[in-house]
Amino acid sequence: MLASEKIAQAFVAIVEEVEKLEAMEPASEITKGLKTIVSIARHQSDIRGSKGGNCKSHSACKS
Repeated sequence: MLASEKIAQAFVAIVEEVEKLEAMEPASEITKGLKTIVSIARHQSDIRGSKGGNCKSHSACKS
């Protein structure tokens, strides 16, 4: 398996784990951080501080 495939699978795993945590209905402050983690994993870049709603690729990023 190529290193890039391993990295891609790792980001998918991160998103899956965050989804499990979100199902536990954490406090709003924690939910906000989890959404940031998912956005970083999906874009594979640091999106902190960027204006929300700029991603046109993922409907979940628009919220």
